[in-house]
Amino acid sequence: MANWRMAGTTRCDRWFGQRGAACLRSSQRLLDLALQSEYTLHAKAKTPMPDAAPIPPALTPVPPVAGDAATQPFATHELQRSWRQPQRFLEIVLAERARLVASIGSPVDRLALVIVLLACSIVFALPFGAVLGLRRTGDVAMLFLGSVLICFPSLQVFSSYLGMKLSIAQNLATALVVPAASALFCFGFFPIHWFLEATMAKDSTLAAADIAIGLLSISLLLGLAHLNRCLFDGGALRSLRSSRLLLLGWQALLLFITWRMAGVLGIVR
Repeated sequence: MANWRMAGTTRCDRWFGQRGAACLRSSQRLLDLALQSEYTLHAKAKTPMPDAAPIPPALTPVPPVAGDAATQPFATHELQRSWRQPQRFLEIVLAERARLVASIGSPVDRLALVIVLLACSIVFALPFGAVLGLRRTGDVAMLFLGSVLICFPSLQVFSSYLGMKLSIAQNLATALVVPAASALFCFGFFPIHWFLEATMAKDSTLAAADIAIGLLSISLLLGLAHLNRCLFDGGALRSLRSSRLLLLGWQALLLFITWRMAGVLGIVR
């Protein structure tokens, strides 16, 4: 019994001794790894870091040029939108002058522009003519548009004679700027004309008919002024702008024909 206990004790001591030696070796190995890691970190801390490449400055985005979109010709859908939104006529003819000039110079959608200018010359002149009398509703449209159409062949012939390479559609669109702009100004004046016609006495010194003639004259002069503004805005009509004598002569002819047309229509007595 005593020998069995002694043998068991010896085997336990041998087993614990082997386990203890293995644990000691593992601890020693871990300590060596820790010391090696610390030495490596210490060496890296003393080694100067290479200079980092300079960070390039952020690129500042270039803002879009505001004038680019403002000088593009009118697209077909923009011109067609004016039939659903009549206020677009004001923008096309008067407000966006640079785009109007670009559209006249562009071969694309020129026919659509001519149709818009023709419609504007007729529709917006009707209310002023209606104040003159229901039977005379179309007189103002005939006054402005008819006079321009009478003078248009002379503009086409003389521009060709002077070597201007403008198509018939370009010259027609240029000429139609005058009645279209004049009709829009007449549309702005027609409530004033209606009010004066309704409130002024028939035997007053200044009759409502005289005021109507004055308003029509102002509208025509503003239409001509708008044409000249278009000619000097942008390079699409540079060839017309270079022939000032032709422009002055044609505008003087238009004024004379308009005055004669006013007499034929009974607007001027």
